[in-house]
Amino acid sequence: MFIHGKADCSTSMTDCNSFDSTKGPVGYWTNSANNYDLLNEGTTKYAWNGSAQTTSYYEAFVIGFDYRNKGFWDAASDVGACLQDFYSGTNASGCNPNKYQRTSFHLVTHSAGATVVDRLLSTGWYSINSHLIGGVLSIAPALAGSRASSALYGVDGFGNFCTSLVSWLAGWAIKDPAAQSLTRGAVIGEANKGYAGRSPRWIDKVTTTGGSGSANNNHSTSVNEHDNDTSMGALASCLGYSSSDDMDGLLYWSDSDPTNNTAANGCPTSDHSCHYYSQFSGSYWHWFESWANHSHSRDDAYTTTGDWASCSAGGCVCYFRSPGTCIAQTGY
Repeated sequence: MFIHGKADCSTSMTDCNSFDSTKGPVGYWTNSANNYDLLNEGTTKYAWNGSAQTTSYYEAFVIGFDYRNKGFWDAASDVGACLQDFYSGTNASGCNPNKYQRTSFHLVTHSAGATVVDRLLSTGWYSINSHLIGGVLSIAPALAGSRASSALYGVDGFGNFCTSLVSWLAGWAIKDPAAQSLTRGAVIGEANKGYAGRSPRWIDKVTTTGGSGSANNNHSTSVNEHDNDTSMGALASCLGYSSSDDMDGLLYWSDSDPTNNTAANGCPTSDHSCHYYSQFSGSYWHWFESWANHSHSRDDAYTTTGDWASCSAGGCVCYFRSPGTCIAQTGY
């Protein structure tokens, strides 16, 4: 089950077109340059049978919901009700008209989709925990909210003269209920109330370093990987960043990795991407870092199936440039 980030992928699907033939929630995960998508890449797994590389595939479902006109708390209710329909084979929420029934599933999230899922797991609402296989695979997660959202609203100490420019350039963060709910103060406030930061299931975090032009790792695929680079680069310039709190053009490491910098949760002491928020007392694993920027961490632009994964008698290798390949090869 793939849970998208801040966008309206509801029935109107106003934010989720990939500007090519792919529309709706699938479009959120699709690169418009070559029509490859992370759904395909992230559900293809390679193995070694003793003499040759083998391939196996997983099913992929995308959930579309309105995460622009609603705060993450209301979006979480919609996602929870939809997942409940999937594991029950019902359609009470209207999101499962074919009445598919999958009693257990993996969850993959991007960006603020992790904020939604963290709320469901931390509270136990909709009984998602008992149907989830393994941990949640979260790409560029906004677990501690978003410093950019805080700057947009001039709160949490992040407002500055660039706030109006951020509001204009950062299309994902125009003033709406979703953006306002993702300020750091709002998300941490929910954690203080016990509605976040207490996941009993591991949330495997993929932090991305991104920024303007940083996803230009095309090598064997001739793909334009600079979608949104201009706006993300301008946002990074407005908000500032450093080696201790880098950003992927939209989210800071401290937004994505709000757990103590210890080996106990996968954070080597030399890794500056791990930060500490005492409210996050649940299970949060620092998985790996990707080179992708925030835009391309969700559509796997620079990886076509098999590009960065290889298997031999020595085992399978997943090159950590690609969230997609590594989701299947390492996460499942």
